[in-house]
Amino acid sequence: MRIHHRSRTIAIRLTFIFIGTFAGAFFLLNIRFVEKNVQYWAAPGTIRTKSTLGQAIRLLPVAQGAETLPLPNNARLVVDSIGVNAPIVFGTPNDNDLIYKQLENGVVHYSATAKPGNTGTAIVLGHSSAYPWYKGDYGAVFALLSKLNVGDRFYVQYSDGRTFIFEMKSATIFNPFTDDQKIKDLEETPGSNIILLSCYPVGTNYKRIAIFAQQVGTNLQ
Repeated sequence: MRIHHRSRTIAIRLTFIFIGTFAGAFFLLNIRFVEKNVQYWAAPGTIRTKSTLGQAIRLLPVAQGAETLPLPNNARLVVDSIGVNAPIVFGTPNDNDLIYKQLENGVVHYSATAKPGNTGTAIVLGHSSAYPWYKGDYGAVFALLSKLNVGDRFYVQYSDGRTFIFEMKSATIFNPFTDDQKIKDLEETPGSNIILLSCYPVGTNYKRIAIFAQQVGTNLQ
């Protein structure tokens, strides 16, 4: 009985050591994600800001006839409710290594899709939690993407002042390595739409989270 008890005690200790080691490794490797979530819950005022949409619309005058001009390759994605204010990187070829490199500079527009504000569905990629040694300031830009709720609004503003307002309609978790019809349906939705895309769950690239939003306004109206 004493030997059995000792074996059980050792097994429990090893279990706790394993759990502690795993938790410690997860924390260290995903410290950007952890910091964002702690900040979100412990000090929400520093993440969830007041809406800047009205200010953004009035910030720059929009030239007459701007609706007929091509959209520039300089824009920012602003999602006030989760503290996102990041440049959108345009013109990156469809190459995983190049896209990963450009994610150091902001969020990346998938160039095979429409630009945000044009007819079609734009896809914008961002990191949820890059490793601590990852270069750049945007390693966890989409860390709080799952905190968005249906009805939340955010916007894309181009350097010429044109601003497009989007409203979240759905969140989808999917496997990017399969032929997922749900994502195809979202991409083919009529109108002007955007999908914010990131890895899910944190620390893996096995699945993706897709936030689908439709354009509901613009300062060209």
